[in-house]
Amino acid sequence: MKRTTVEIDDELLERARRALGQQTMRATIEEALRRAAESAETEQAGRAQRQRQYLQKLQVRVDLRILASGEMWR
Repeated sequence: MKRTTVEIDDELLERARRALGQQTMRATIEEALRRAAESAETEQAGRAQRQRQYLQKLQVRVDLRILASGEMWR
């Protein structure tokens, strides 16, 4: 655990505390960080899954070995 000093907008912190249902400043900040990290990770995983699905569909129409080899660019 690391102690960090930051300036935080009091009104924003209070809004977050109420919205997240937390009792303390520390719990509010930790919960907000946890949710932000989970949201970003979920979004990133979803984007990666959509890219995999796109590449799988692309295999039906395109020879990916040729694309990867550079022959296409000759």
